[in-house]
Amino acid sequence: MSSAFAMWSGGKDSHYALQRALQAGMECELLVTFIDEETDLVMSHRLPPELIEEQARLVGIPLLKVRATYATYERALRNTLFDIRSDGITCGIFGDIYLREHREWFENITSDFSIRPLFPLWGIPTALLIEEQRRAMRSVIIQIERRISEAYLGRDITKEFIEYMGEQGLDPCGESGEYHTFVCRSPLMEGEIILTHAERRATTGSVGLEIDYWKVVQGRSETRLS
Repeated sequence: MSSAFAMWSGGKDSHYALQRALQAGMECELLVTFIDEETDLVMSHRLPPELIEEQARLVGIPLLKVRATYATYERALRNTLFDIRSDGITCGIFGDIYLREHREWFENITSDFSIRPLFPLWGIPTALLIEEQRRAMRSVIIQIERRISEAYLGRDITKEFIEYMGEQGLDPCGESGEYHTFVCRSPLMEGEIILTHAERRATTGSVGLEIDYWKVVQGRSETRLS
């Protein structure tokens, strides 16, 4: 059976892509996340590395942290893929949903290393996908664009939020970066992460949370629907 790595942001799409790949029989040996050398935060979602390490520990798959800047990201990714392929991993799991240009970029790079990219979420209608994700895991909204109500920052993805996104004419999955999430609980995790403190961080285009304290509740629990 082929073994895989998963590109890992800590958010709902990378998490659910891994879950679907595992359900399909894929074996995942490694989670790969990139750390911004300038901020020392996870590059994609501005999370503390220690928080995503805690999440990976609860998932039970080793986490590889790769340091890079936005300018050196592609080179760092290529170096990482070379090492991964040398270790015998032949597939990569990605959480893309419908952005063709982004998918093709990963396909072109992985092909240089004879790694087969897998896109378990690709083509799923976003209204269906976000409902599946809501039911399967607890995801907290940790960053939003300015055009989204700030009232949703720090809250779980709920039916109310999904309906709000539809009313605003926005993609409910946030595929183009409308918002970002952190998964606190899922069937893959042997415990739940409770975010206990975060500072609000505002930029010209978005508002986010700088998470600095959390706690872990061990043991599996059922996903609460709301």
